[in-house]
Amino acid sequence: MKTTKNFIVIDTEGQPILRELAIVNYQGELIYEAFAENHPQSPKIPHRTKPLKQILKEFVEIAQSQLIVCHYAQHDIEVLRNTFKAVGIASPQLDFQCSFELAQRYLPQLNSHSLEALSKHLRLKLDGQFFIRDAAHRAKYDALFTYQLYKHIVNEYLKKELKAQPNPFGSSRVDTPFQEHPDFRGIFAEECDRLKAILADIKLDPNHQTKGAVVIGEPGSGKTHLMMRLAKDLLTKNRLLFIRQPNNPDTVLFHTYSRILESLIQIVPNSIHTQLEYLLANSFAEIIKSTDPYFTARTQKDEKILQLIQGGNLKLFSDLSQAETKTKREFWQHIEKRALEWWNNNFSAAGYAPKFLQGIVKFCGYTDFNRRHIITQWLAMNNLPQEELDRVGLPSWEDELSREEASLEALKVLGCLSLLDEPLLIVFDQLEGLGLKQNESLLHRFGAAIKEIFTHVPNSLIILNLFPDRWQQFKAAFDGSIIDRVSQSQMFLNRPSNQELKQLLNLKIKFLDVTIDDLFEPDEITAILNHLSIRTVLNVAADYYRYKVDGIPLPKHQLIPISTSDETDVERRLQQLESELEKIKQAMSQIGEFLSRNHQQELQVFNSELLGVFPWLDSPVKRQLKNYVKEQLICLEAAFSKPKIITDSDDLGKLMTILEGLMLVISPLSIDVLRLGKRVVPEHLVIQTKTHSFVVGFLHLGGSPFFHRLKNWNELLGLKPNFKFILCRDQADYPISGQKSQLELERFQQSRNGKLMLLNQDERILFELFYQMIVDIQNYDLDIKLEDAMEFILSEYKEYWLFQNLKQYLS
Repeated sequence: MKTTKNFIVIDTEGQPILRELAIVNYQGELIYEAFAENHPQSPKIPHRTKPLKQILKEFVEIAQSQLIVCHYAQHDIEVLRNTFKAVGIASPQLDFQCSFELAQRYLPQLNSHSLEALSKHLRLKLDGQFFIRDAAHRAKYDALFTYQLYKHIVNEYLKKELKAQPNPFGSSRVDTPFQEHPDFRGIFAEECDRLKAILADIKLDPNHQTKGAVVIGEPGSGKTHLMMRLAKDLLTKNRLLFIRQPNNPDTVLFHTYSRILESLIQIVPNSIHTQLEYLLANSFAEIIKSTDPYFTARTQKDEKILQLIQGGNLKLFSDLSQAETKTKREFWQHIEKRALEWWNNNFSAAGYAPKFLQGIVKFCGYTDFNRRHIITQWLAMNNLPQEELDRVGLPSWEDELSREEASLEALKVLGCLSLLDEPLLIVFDQLEGLGLKQNESLLHRFGAAIKEIFTHVPNSLIILNLFPDRWQQFKAAFDGSIIDRVSQSQMFLNRPSNQELKQLLNLKIKFLDVTIDDLFEPDEITAILNHLSIRTVLNVAADYYRYKVDGIPLPKHQLIPISTSDETDVERRLQQLESELEKIKQAMSQIGEFLSRNHQQELQVFNSELLGVFPWLDSPVKRQLKNYVKEQLICLEAAFSKPKIITDSDDLGKLMTILEGLMLVISPLSIDVLRLGKRVVPEHLVIQTKTHSFVVGFLHLGGSPFFHRLKNWNELLGLKPNFKFILCRDQADYPISGQKSQLELERFQQSRNGKLMLLNQDERILFELFYQMIVDIQNYDLDIKLEDAMEFILSEYKEYWLFQNLKQYLS
């Protein structure tokens, strides 16, 4: 079956020669009506009574390249063929489709497929009246009913075909610039070009001073989507570093660096190399080319590398030698030596910076995933078992390392390497939570961190994505020097036109080989476009798609207003209501059967299944949260296997965010920390309800820091015998191998009030889900009250370990 909006509906009257013709266009409008001149049954209507030859010529002008729909098409084809022959015109090649045959195929259960029978069965109306037999066999009347019939069949066909397809509008959010979403480039083209122009200015600036830009837009206006477009266009040239909202005021710079490191180990699209490999290859090519032979004699290895990179800088990773051979290791040791010489000659051998540069070269020098994982964790300043460090030739970090200070030096290394490559894009997104009252200290620490980055990291464009009201708040909170630098360019993302939004919607459904005009009625398209943000338009389109394809009713606030004169729409709604009432009747009947048998456990199972079959019986808020959770779990599971940086401070910040959300629905609930003089203990929080207290800590570190922190933790455990101590560690963390560390771990596990929680994949994903849900609500990416969301997760995930430890109070 063909589905196209390039169609017309015609009806002919007369036998064997045409006496009457009517044409209806794809929007249901009568665009042509004519009667044969001199025919005794033709009404005498001025301008519509015409010679047959003129009628046929005008018909062909309209029908060319159109699909022609008729009921009993064979009759209409025969009448037209006879008439063309009678007036001496060659019969043209035309494309017909028969609604009678389609009805036989898609409505086989009916005894009759006449236009009258079908129109009455489907309750079709014209001018508010059902099909009237006495009015039939007039071309205009039959053509208008045939149009409605054809549209109904097409909709049923589309429904059947689309049920097997995912909702094309279901994914309306861009979470990171490294995702893949349809991108209509007519939207925000100027803003994208302006950001690229700023990068060009930074590159041409002799001092390569870092510049700032604020991208300002309402929720769902496309800020992160714009960053995705930049990533698509620039990742083979510039490095794009994406940082989500920090959550711990003590580690803002470390959080920034950790997220940047995660960005750098992302694979560049249409490539096999990471952003970090691109950065090193391009910058090292400049280092080796600029080596002054008068001061540093070029070696055979230098000459080999210079010859190699003539074919492209990425040849460093493919053509030096075979993987993990002695020759390859010697070449990469030479590259490491030359890179450190460059750093020491141009900057300073002191501080942490040379170590970070060494780690970057080590990462790029290996192709083995396990070694790269070791180096990534080392670059994140995690202490690893000595045998792991020996595999890659890296030293351990000092026990009392200042991660904030070291992170700033690491960022400086990246900025200086970019001087030999291209300017960096440093994008801060999802910052709305910083403006909450409980995050006041976090906001000020964030401002101070941005100031440090501007001062110490050259050759970068720092972008802040913000809501308009949050930008005003930031301007009031930060000092003038920060605001002046970060707002050198301000871009406001205004709502695209309806025409642009329609093009975006059509781009989203391009793979279905239909258009939104095929899917939706004109009033539905108007209702979809009648919203302020791109995301809301897409979300509403998703709701209408579910309504059209799956029969799930629209949320009440999205129903199209019905005027008293719009009887066709009223009838359509009544049909939908009848269908829903029948489903409810069936469901209630089944519930009654269960209740009468008094099978409580079976009833609970049944209710769960019932909501799966009839999701409209669930509350709209709960249904929205379930859809959100379903989509997020898919994303989190897909991302789980990708390299990531897990840190104690970041997990602590996530736990704090979750607990602050729980405080809205659990009262009293308070949070504190324990201290042991000046000694360092695992990052932790004390969670106190009115009946009991327990402590949750995180310790992902290895080596001697693990031993010292756990030893102090055990001492705290002895001092607080009434507290339950839970120590969280990921299953993916390195096993504890040191003898002293193992003894302290055994001591902890054998204590009465200590428990080691090894977070497996499911537990880690749920932890990330709960945190992301709260952040999305703060950023208006999820239009739900936080209280409703917290009650939902407490109900749906009551077996989760964190909520299990609260259950004494909850029960």
